[in-house]
Amino acid sequence: MTHRLMAEVSELPAIPESSVQAYTENLAAMVEKVNKIMSSRADIGLLIGENPLQLMFENHKNHALFMGNVFALGQYALLIQTVAWAYRTYHSRGFAYAYFPAHLQAWRIALGETLAEDTAGPLIRIYDWMLSRHEEFIALSEETRSVSPQPDQAWKEICNGFVQALIQGDKARVMELGQEAVQSAQDLPVFYLQVVQPAMYAVGEMWERGEISVAKEHLASALVNRLMSAQYIELVRPQGEKRGRAVVSAAANEFHEVGATMVANSLELDGWEVEYLGANMPQDDFLDFVSAYQPDIVALSAALASNLTAVQSVIQHISAWPGKRPKIMVGGLAFQGVSGLAQQLGADGYARDCAQAVQLARTWQEQQV
Repeated sequence: MTHRLMAEVSELPAIPESSVQAYTENLAAMVEKVNKIMSSRADIGLLIGENPLQLMFENHKNHALFMGNVFALGQYALLIQTVAWAYRTYHSRGFAYAYFPAHLQAWRIALGETLAEDTAGPLIRIYDWMLSRHEEFIALSEETRSVSPQPDQAWKEICNGFVQALIQGDKARVMELGQEAVQSAQDLPVFYLQVVQPAMYAVGEMWERGEISVAKEHLASALVNRLMSAQYIELVRPQGEKRGRAVVSAAANEFHEVGATMVANSLELDGWEVEYLGANMPQDDFLDFVSAYQPDIVALSAALASNLTAVQSVIQHISAWPGKRPKIMVGGLAFQGVSGLAQQLGADGYARDCAQAVQLARTWQEQQV
């Protein structure tokens, strides 16, 4: 089914730039209209279950930001995985499947009432396609396939124990497992790949299925961040001659930073001088920092597809600088499953994980010699 839908979206027409601009400029007003349309429905309680209206309003805002990225990039492949994810996640929290076509119909109305007919038309055609594939999105959301990276057999027991400790909020056990698995700085990248990364994917999928709360998902992330910080302080020491300079950061509005932290630490362990700027880095401040620091490599992370144009904007600004500019690598969940997306945004390369990031950085360094 996924292959058929991917083939269909590849045939959808590109959105004129004027329509993309109008969508972006009127986004807040249209979200308000959709909120009013949906909240005034007599059957709203049946559509969203016992959830507060605010949760629905948050979905409308996130939907608008996501669709703005889809339209701007012309990357309809993003619809397949993200819409299916939305169906699965919100349905697991009590939203009826009937909510989704009602929501999309509300967007059709808001588009028609807000934008000129010739401007709204190309956008509405995409919404019509999503409406026509409602049953397929339900089926796709109910598939039990996991996209989580899996640890090697020798690490499965440790990884499973780590997941359980995270969701139980057992800080002592999390630290104990990290200490047992990591005896030296050289063990850290392996631990990241075999335990931390698959564990965080597993926790995320448990949250999607409604098996754990937002609070437990956030607690798991916080525990991982605390563990990695403790390991960094204890094990990572300044080295001699550096391979080069790197700046690592999550994109603006991106609060998922575990992956970026693993990349920053792994690069530093490989001999790079790394400045790690953390999550939600505003574009102007980031560009000012990169310009002053003059790194050889910039690594940007995005987990949410709604932040892809923010990544693209940073890349475009850096690419326009005169003279030598840093190589730019991108990574994160937003790039998975969409072939050629990194190149479309203008990045020099894509890294699936911290090991690939190190290898890509080494390759670029060797090319400069």
